[in-house]
Amino acid sequence: MKYKILVIDDDEPIHLMIKNLVKDEFTVISAQDVQQAIDILSEQNVNLILSDIHMPGISGLEFLESIRLDEEKKKIPVLIMTNLPTVEKEQKALDLGAADFIKKELLNNDKEKVREIIRMKLVTDVRVENLDESQSKKKDQLVMQLMETAISGTFHDTIETLCNGVRELVNPQFAGFWMIQDGKTNLLHSTSKRDIDTSVFQNLTAEDSFDHLQEHKESYLSNHVFNKELGFFVDYSKEHGLAAEIGVPLFAISERELLMNNMEVPENAPMFGLLIIKRSVLFSSEEFELISRLIKQSGSILYRLFKKSNA
Repeated sequence: MKYKILVIDDDEPIHLMIKNLVKDEFTVISAQDVQQAIDILSEQNVNLILSDIHMPGISGLEFLESIRLDEEKKKIPVLIMTNLPTVEKEQKALDLGAADFIKKELLNNDKEKVREIIRMKLVTDVRVENLDESQSKKKDQLVMQLMETAISGTFHDTIETLCNGVRELVNPQFAGFWMIQDGKTNLLHSTSKRDIDTSVFQNLTAEDSFDHLQEHKESYLSNHVFNKELGFFVDYSKEHGLAAEIGVPLFAISERELLMNNMEVPENAPMFGLLIIKRSVLFSSEEFELISRLIKQSGSILYRLFKKSNA
């Protein structure tokens, strides 16, 4: 299945450039103005919208404002394309729910960056039924911050942004991110509501749950880790009353590979990272689905940045 991208622009060369950029990965649908785009959206589903900000008739900002009031279409992520963005227009677009911006000059000057922005927006488009409005806004904010950091920051910066965003989303009492290389694990980032000796979190490979993740390659939720069936550092959890735990493995696969594989991790993809979050408040199924999908899919961004930093 190819993901569908709807491009709205009154400039025909823009359509040609975008189609040439992504035609091997995505299906591109063209609309010359907003009304034509609305007609297309009424007939078929799309995964992402790229919209110009300046167009005759309804502008890109006006379209964004209207689509956010449409219950069926408001969840479609929108990237705004512009030549000369102003701080005022950027902020208005963000306030209206735009996912991010693509400067049109990049279509000629940095084609790979355009592809990366599009892929990142698609892999971070996580929708969870019955998610409350507050969490939905926090999720959207995290996605925006994650993309901004991944574009301009480093691998370690992006890990920190991701972990801090998870803290805002589900308020854990502990969150840690480990790298996994050559059978060894390394705690790269952790946050906790109390001072802790992180040396107790170093030896992941000695835990039974590590072998389980290596074999099954799936996220897990346990709201009673004390039974030791699935969960890390059980003694620490008992000591601090942290019965609830979510663990999400990350895999050595880029955004492009993940999208081309319909968001499924190939069986031969090794684990390269692990996120563990713990708290005393039990996790709901909606929270687990949100965290597990968002981290698994965002992990493809981290893996690309990791490879780039070690190239």
